[in-house]
Amino acid sequence: MATLSDIRTTVARKVRDTTNATWNTNELNDAINQGIDAIGAFYPKDIVSTFATVSAGVLSYPASSYSNIYRIEVYSGTTHMGDLSPSLGDGADSGWELHGGVIYLPPGYTVGAGYTLRAFGYGPYIQLASDTSVTDLDTSGLFALYCYCRYELFSALTVDRAKYQQWQGDTNNTDTTTTAMVQLAAWAEAKWEREKQRLKKMRKLG
Repeated sequence: MATLSDIRTTVARKVRDTTNATWNTNELNDAINQGIDAIGAFYPKDIVSTFATVSAGVLSYPASSYSNIYRIEVYSGTTHMGDLSPSLGDGADSGWELHGGVIYLPPGYTVGAGYTLRAFGYGPYIQLASDTSVTDLDTSGLFALYCYCRYELFSALTVDRAKYQQWQGDTNNTDTTTTAMVQLAAWAEAKWEREKQRLKKMRKLG
């Protein structure tokens, strides 16, 4: 998969700023990570993982990689012992609940110590902290990320006169008028909106 450095190079090319004369690497990194966060809101990552081993008397377990869970299975070794019902909003014993990145088990349902809990759900994509950080976006997600960055960066040029003049200094951009820049930003926004609709994922509820 692509690293932050790879993605940044592609974004710079798509906004016609391959020498980083208009946006420095930190500014591009900010736009990239903001875009990754935005994509997770409508095209979240599918996650299946064993997130906890049950301890006697413990009713809460970290599940910070999830933003939404639709099924929790209980295992003893490799033997499936059943599924836990999700909360219906009728109190602690109505089922498990995900809150603040923590799973709370119903106190009236005893899960044997040593059993493991496996969850199916969705979560955000990782933020990229260094040039060698590798994204967990798939190909479709990457294409959407490039659309977001182009929209975000081009839109900024319509309100930031200094950056617009820096961007115009590139030989490929000298003939782009203010009106044309506004149109270019509108085109980038429309393309981003189409990607959002194309990739919007219906989340399973159970």
